[in-house]
Amino acid sequence: MSAAGTQAWLRAALARRPAARLELAGHERAAILVPLLDGPDGPSLLFTVRSPYLTRHAGQVAFPGGRVDVGEDDVDAALREAREEVGLEVPPQAVCGRLDEHASPFGLVAAPVVACVPWPAPLHLQAGEVSEAFVVPLGTLRAVRPSVEVRYTPFGPRRLYGYDVGGRRIWGLTGNVVRDLLSRLSAAEAAA
Repeated sequence: MSAAGTQAWLRAALARRPAARLELAGHERAAILVPLLDGPDGPSLLFTVRSPYLTRHAGQVAFPGGRVDVGEDDVDAALREAREEVGLEVPPQAVCGRLDEHASPFGLVAAPVVACVPWPAPLHLQAGEVSEAFVVPLGTLRAVRPSVEVRYTPFGPRRLYGYDVGGRRIWGLTGNVVRDLLSRLSAAEAAA
């Protein structure tokens, strides 16, 4: 499939259902970029491993992301964070849609922004935030039956999905974002 074809496929799959938005009192906004890589090995996702020196989520697998700064929207913040954390330059026209927003236990509401990114691309990891980056093909993630863990929060029970891939654990908010993306892609393919 051509790069334009992959981007059109992704846009159509994400447009089938609007992303659920969350407005929670006392929560700040954050944005994450879900980079769908369009490369020779087929569609894949780029993940990061958070620096072991961070005070929150040290060593965990994540997507590039962080707080939305004053004057930014979710897309601006997601693209900026990807540039700052891993040196990934993603033009705004590469954004294909959004996934459901998620509350974090640290007072943030994270808005996942999905972009179709040509691959391979040069990466420059910001060592204070990211210790490494790695790629997982969508086919590999689809073949994994995710684990489910229920956590009780002030907002009620929350299911956390986990994917064990290549000796790594993709879980929590990141696992939930992966599950949302895979579910939307599968629904779009079933309807085609």
